[in-house]
Amino acid sequence: MISRIEHKGLKWLNLHNPTAEDIVKASKEFSLHPLVSEGLLRPSLRPRSDSYDSHLYFVLYFPLSDPDRHSLRSKEIDIVVGKNFLLTVHYDTMRPLADFFDSCDLNLAVRDQHFDNPSALLYALWSTLYESIYKELERIQSKVDRIEERIFIFKDNEKTLIKDISYLRRDILDFLRAVRTHESVLEALRGLAPEFFGDNFLDSVRKLLSSWRRIMSLSENNKDALETLYETNNSFLTHRTNEIVKMFTMLALFTFPLSLIATVFSIDAAGRPIVGDPNDFWIIVGILIAVIFLMYGFFKYRHWI
Repeated sequence: MISRIEHKGLKWLNLHNPTAEDIVKASKEFSLHPLVSEGLLRPSLRPRSDSYDSHLYFVLYFPLSDPDRHSLRSKEIDIVVGKNFLLTVHYDTMRPLADFFDSCDLNLAVRDQHFDNPSALLYALWSTLYESIYKELERIQSKVDRIEERIFIFKDNEKTLIKDISYLRRDILDFLRAVRTHESVLEALRGLAPEFFGDNFLDSVRKLLSSWRRIMSLSENNKDALETLYETNNSFLTHRTNEIVKMFTMLALFTFPLSLIATVFSIDAAGRPIVGDPNDFWIIVGILIAVIFLMYGFFKYRHWI
C-alpha cells in the first residue's frame, strides 16, 4: 500500500508491504541509488546506515507487539531521507508508524509542526517510534511485576509459571537484540548529520541517543530483575523437590528396619524368641513401636526432620 503526504514542498511516501513495481516507481521519483533500490525490495538481515550524494539510507528494527503471536517481534523499517523527501518502507504492520502518518495526514497543525524540513520530520518519526518502545517496556515491566507476585504467593501452577517466565525471557531477548543495533545507526547519523542537515540537527541526534540509552538501561533492568526472579523460582522449586525427596527418604528409613524385624520374626525356625508366647503379637508390635520412637528421636536430635 502506498500513502503520500505533501506539505511545504516536502514529500513523505510511506510504503507498506510494497511490490517490486512500487519500489521502482519510488526509486525513479526520488532518484535513489541502485543499491538503495535493491535493499528496499526485500527485508534486510542487518541494520544499515549508508550515505549517498542526495540521500541517506537507514535500516532499523523496532520490537513491537505482535497480536497474532501475543508476544514481541522485531519489525524492520527502511528509511530514506533526502533534501525534500522522506521515504519509509516496511513489510510488517507498524501501528505507531501508521498512527503518526495518519496524524500528519489528517491534522494540519501536526503537519505544520513537523514538515518544516526533512530532518525535523525524521526526528519526529524516530521519536514517535521510541515512544512506542517505552510503552512496550511498560508492558514488560508489568509482566515482571505480576510474575514476582505469582512466585511469592506459592499458589500458582508451577508449569504455567515456568512457561510464562520463559516466554517473557524470550520477549526481553528479542527486545534487546533489536534495540542494541540502534547504537551503530545513531552514531553513523551523528557523523553524517552536519554535512547533510547542518549542525542544528546534532542536537536532535543527541536527544535520540539519550532516549536510546534510557531504553537500554530500562530493558537491562527488566532483564536483570527477571533473571533474579527466575533464579528465585528455581530455588523454591529445588527446595520443594528436596523436601519431597527428604520425606520419601525418611519414610524408607522408617519402614526398612520395621520390615526387617517383621521378617526376622516370620522365619520358621525352632529357636525363635518371643514367638509362641501368649502375648507374642503385642510384644512384637511394641518392639516395632519402640523402634519407630527411637528412630524419630534420633532423627530429631540430628535435625534431619
